[in-house]
Amino acid sequence: MNTISCAAFTFKLKRLACVLACALLAACSTVEKNSAQAELMGQTVRTTVDSELARYYLEVYLQGRRDNSALDAKIAALHHQHHGRTATRETLKAMADESSVDFASLYLADQLLSEGCNRRLNQDFARHLQNPPKAGIPMAGAANYLVLFVPGWDYAENGHETGADFAKPRELATRYGMENHLVALRPTGSVEDNAAVLAAAIAQHSDLGKKILLVGASSGGPAIHLALGELVSGTHRTNVKAWLNLGGILQGSPLVDYFQVAPRCWLLDAVLWFKGWRKDAVLGMGTSISRARFARLQLPADMLVINYLGIPLSGQISRHAADKYPLLRAAGPNDGLTLLTDAIAPGSLTVVALGRDHFFAEDPQINEKTVALMQLLITYLDQDLARSCKT
Repeated sequence: MNTISCAAFTFKLKRLACVLACALLAACSTVEKNSAQAELMGQTVRTTVDSELARYYLEVYLQGRRDNSALDAKIAALHHQHHGRTATRETLKAMADESSVDFASLYLADQLLSEGCNRRLNQDFARHLQNPPKAGIPMAGAANYLVLFVPGWDYAENGHETGADFAKPRELATRYGMENHLVALRPTGSVEDNAAVLAAAIAQHSDLGKKILLVGASSGGPAIHLALGELVSGTHRTNVKAWLNLGGILQGSPLVDYFQVAPRCWLLDAVLWFKGWRKDAVLGMGTSISRARFARLQLPADMLVINYLGIPLSGQISRHAADKYPLLRAAGPNDGLTLLTDAIAPGSLTVVALGRDHFFAEDPQINEKTVALMQLLITYLDQDLARSCKT
């Protein structure tokens, strides 16, 4: 296929996708846009939200004030109804149906930040962000660690745009004295294939005398979880000291499910053919298969696992998530690719990235936050700060 015909075909395929998406979304109600501005755990929020209740919750209720008796009573009733429950996809969807998606997202953020260990973790992250290490000087303790970066889907072709190739984080890790390697996953391989590649990489680097840190994004998350839960054992697993989970789709993406139903499945088949992707690799990231896999896996009890979880509000969706986030709203709070609670690893702590969605590379502060996360990992490991959170 020559360049002109290939470009024409690409245009037609994109147009087909656009037309189908528009048709699917035509019946959807318009999302409300209520201007909102507040501070939440030191993070400035300035955006629009999808209901007056969500605006009031952010600007007033979560600030400790009670200015509207009717809204206060509604929020109190929602809190009472869900009091004491862990925020699961089911409870958040129920809350979103009773209020709004943004309200449920804010509820999750508040619940995570109210938990003692998470609150301290987020405070420590904010402190590192405000006090970065000096440029060109290695971080204290960095030489003792080796980072294995586990890339996201299609990183070889599109990673430079989405950040899935970890090019900039690797550059920053090197600059601050951390030996690091990119795990050569199959760019569009299955979870099982990539878990096997990762397990081999862990074994290869386990004899170097350094503590291994795993950093994975998006589709790299379930590969890490599978490798640690089933494929890596003994000394090799002991050498892995921490896993930084950056929006891992650990329990799958409902988008995969969405495009398995006619007529949407025809578009999926067209995209798979055009891109040359294996259908089984894509379907393996659906929710049914992913949740079954997630349920059977068990991580080492002493391993430090930190999630970096984007929690966007409806007015904060990035260009990469803009066509996906609306499709998932009916299922509740999501980051544009997966449901928020489905991106949380078991037995983990969570840094709340309020206002960010699945595509962290869109964050103008991502480089500074990358360095802060590196410092956070080293500090928590060297000082064993998570010990009390494991008991």
